[in-house]
Amino acid sequence: MSSIKYLKPVASVLITSLIASAAAVYVSSQYLQPKAMSEDEIGRIAASYLIKHPDNLVEAGKALENRKVSSTVERMLPYAPALFETKETPNIGPENADVAVIEFFDYQCIYCMRVTPVVETVMNQSQGVKFFFKEFPIFAGTKPVSAMGAATGLHVYQTFGPDAYRKYHNNIMASAHTFATTQRNFQMDDFNLVVEKSGFNSTFSDKEKARYESVISSNMQLGEALGVTGTPGFIIMNMKKPTAESTSFIPGAADAATLQEAISKARGI
Repeated sequence: MSSIKYLKPVASVLITSLIASAAAVYVSSQYLQPKAMSEDEIGRIAASYLIKHPDNLVEAGKALENRKVSSTVERMLPYAPALFETKETPNIGPENADVAVIEFFDYQCIYCMRVTPVVETVMNQSQGVKFFFKEFPIFAGTKPVSAMGAATGLHVYQTFGPDAYRKYHNNIMASAHTFATTQRNFQMDDFNLVVEKSGFNSTFSDKEKARYESVISSNMQLGEALGVTGTPGFIIMNMKKPTAESTSFIPGAADAATLQEAISKARGI
C-alpha cells in the first residue's frame, strides 16, 4: 500500500493528536499559564509538524492498518466451520488438506476476473490445500449476471461436481473479463452462451433455486460478519488448528507470491 493511501484514513486522527500535543507544549512554554489559542495558531503548529515529519504520519497509518487487519483476523476464527463448509460451498482440493484458501468473489467484479488465473496457478502449484469459492454477488442489484452466475455456479457444483465447477468458474471469469476489457456489457445472453458452450445449463427447479438463494444469502451474512466489504476477499487458514498468528486476510486481488506466502504462514513455515 502506498504512502498516499496511508495518509487519508489516519490524517484526522493524527492531526487531532498533534493539535493536543502542540497545545500542551505551548502551555508549558508559558510556565503552565493557560492561554487560549486560535484555531489558526493551532493549525499552523500542526501543519508545520506534519511538513517536518511526514514519516510519522505514514508510520501511524501502517500501525492503524495492521491493527485493523489483526482485529479482523481475530474475528474470523470462530467462523472457521462456516468457512470450511463443503456440502454447499464449491471446493477443490484434498479431503485431508491442512490449509484452506477461501475466496469471496463476484462474477461481475473486474478484480475477481483478473485474479482468477492467479488462483488457478496457485491451485496447480499447491499440495495439501483446499480452495473454497464463496459466491458473494455484491453487484446483483445492478448486474443480472452477478446473481445468476452465482446461482448457476452452485448448480454446476451440485450437479456435475468440483472439476466441472472449476471449468465453469474459469470460463465465466475469462469471458466476462474479455467483455470488460473491450468495454462491452456482459449480458445474460452472453452468459447463457458461455454456460452452454462449457457443457452446462442454467435451468433449475424452484426447489433448487430456493436452495441456491439460501446459500448465497448465508454467504452474504458470513461476509458481513467477517468484515469482507468488497471482492475479491481472501482468507487463508490452517484447517486443523486455525490461529490468529497463522491466518491471513487479503482484501482485494493478490499475486501468486502473496497467496503462496499466506499458505506457508498457515502451515507455520
